[in-house]
Amino acid sequence: MAKKHPNTTPFWRFAFLVYCGVMFWLLFYRSHSWNLEIPYKELLRQNTNLMPLRTIENYRYVLQNSTDTYMRSHCFLNLTGNVLLFAPAGWLLPRLWKRLQNFFRFFAVSSGFLFLIETVQLFSLLGRFDIDDLILNLGGMTIGFLFYTILKKK
Repeated sequence: MAKKHPNTTPFWRFAFLVYCGVMFWLLFYRSHSWNLEIPYKELLRQNTNLMPLRTIENYRYVLQNSTDTYMRSHCFLNLTGNVLLFAPAGWLLPRLWKRLQNFFRFFAVSSGFLFLIETVQLFSLLGRFDIDDLILNLGGMTIGFLFYTILKKK
């Protein structure tokens, strides 16, 4: 007789909601003191990086060459945080929605969602639109998806 596993979906949905709440707080809950003398368009320009790998390369350079421990820890936390904070989403999404168990569908939905997050951060001035964040976040989600795929087979 096969062993029946209790339905754990409500637990994982709750875990996903908690995760989303924490991520919302991390991504959007910041106190900014904007200089109201700077035009909004200029603030948008200053908070946009569309050149892939620019930020990652700058952080890599600081990590390899700087002796400033604050800057080194800032760069390390930014790089690893952008990957690790999104890995749980990559693990939870296919677990909760069977349609996202297909990697290409998962990748497309994740890319669109991350693009939306970056865009909201930019226009709300609660963050930057950085293509490198998108790359790192998507890398984290992909790692989570791979863990889901590996653990599902066991």
